[in-house]
Amino acid sequence: MRKKVLGTLAALAVSAGGALAQGPMPAPFTNPTIPPPGVSLGEMPAGNVDPNAFAPNGLPPGGLPTYPNGGPYGQAPFESPALHKGGGLFGAGRHGSPSFWIDAQYLLMFPNSQPVGFPLLTTSSPADAGVVGRPTTSVLSGGSNLDLGTASGFRISTGYFRPSDMRIGAEFVGTYLSPVSNNLFVSSNSTSNGVPVIARPFTDTGAGGSSLLASFPTFSFGSALTRAETKFWGLEANALVNLYRTAEGDSRHWVLNFVAGFRFNQLAETLEATTRGQLLPGNTATYNGTTISSPTSVEVRDRFSTRNFFYGGQVGLQSQLNSGRWFFGVTGKVGAGIIHQDIDVQGTTSALNVFTQSNSSSRGGLLANASNIGTTRNDEFGIVTDLNTTLGLQITPWLVGTVGYNFVHLSSVSRPGNLFNGQVDGSVVPASSNFGGVSSGSPALINRQDDFFVHGLNFGFIVRY
Repeated sequence: MRKKVLGTLAALAVSAGGALAQGPMPAPFTNPTIPPPGVSLGEMPAGNVDPNAFAPNGLPPGGLPTYPNGGPYGQAPFESPALHKGGGLFGAGRHGSPSFWIDAQYLLMFPNSQPVGFPLLTTSSPADAGVVGRPTTSVLSGGSNLDLGTASGFRISTGYFRPSDMRIGAEFVGTYLSPVSNNLFVSSNSTSNGVPVIARPFTDTGAGGSSLLASFPTFSFGSALTRAETKFWGLEANALVNLYRTAEGDSRHWVLNFVAGFRFNQLAETLEATTRGQLLPGNTATYNGTTISSPTSVEVRDRFSTRNFFYGGQVGLQSQLNSGRWFFGVTGKVGAGIIHQDIDVQGTTSALNVFTQSNSSSRGGLLANASNIGTTRNDEFGIVTDLNTTLGLQITPWLVGTVGYNFVHLSSVSRPGNLFNGQVDGSVVPASSNFGGVSSGSPALINRQDDFFVHGLNFGFIVRY
């Protein structure tokens, strides 16, 4: 019996020695989410595989892009993009963070009015002849800001975030507003015998208040037109850097991005005043040092135009808060750079005889005369402020509807109504013998710097992928 027991122990010892001779058993996996060095997925024992360690497609962490965790720069464990709860515009929402988007908006904007400090058109009783400051004189146009009404337009922006981590991106923005204007037309006719009075006032540097008449009872009949127009558009190219986003599991997601880039804006404005008067039968008048008689008509036209080009860099912040299918975003940007100004002043006066069709034209109008006519260029330092708020609703995983408010402000721009002050030497107006000459009494070009802003609502859609 003892011999059988000893034989069994000897056999077990031999078997154990053979197993030890083949090498030690592999150690248990201490990190079941990463195969040990030298061990492939196929060699991993089934009992040591963590079923949550791999995505449904079987790829390990790093096999697909990771997405940012809450905080400035952390990254969450691997998560399929289809499961990622980011979205909106900047990567925080319910249906997937976009790496590319297009935002198209209709703009309903209100440009601020054009400043016109001196009256352009007046009317009055015949005794006051439309001269500013007299008891019955009323200003028809000018003398205060000219409202420009509502401008329609669009803004299209396209953006991209690097899909590997959603931290670095870029955006391009284009904004355009349709031209808006303020027009006033008044007239009299021959049957009204020159009623009402229509006058172009000015301040005679030698004699005080005066006027150039287009329509006056029993003397002439005519018409007058004033027109102010404003056009605005711009382009932007920006880099985006994500500074912070809340953790993925939060019920509300907040994103904060830094913006830096280049900005261009153009503001183009014109201001025109034109009068045309025709002598009634039996009357004569003086034009450019010569005598004209009925039925000759005289047209006097002044045109002031400015174009402001802003070139500069800008910085800002984008912030967005998401809750369910809704998001609210605020973007603020400030740009600084050069505003290049092109200023053009033109004036013409022409006389036409209705019977003979003979026509003569001269350079110079009333407020635009030899002392300030021409083209001038100027550069100023300027600042652009841009604020945009947006409320969005997630309609589908790839479509968002938006409504918002936008405000843009430019400093140090040249505007047409600030190029003159109404002072003219009476010896060089169209009715004088020295018309077209240069007088020390007429001021040179005035270029007073001013501000421009536009604000209003926007409605649009965001398409994102």
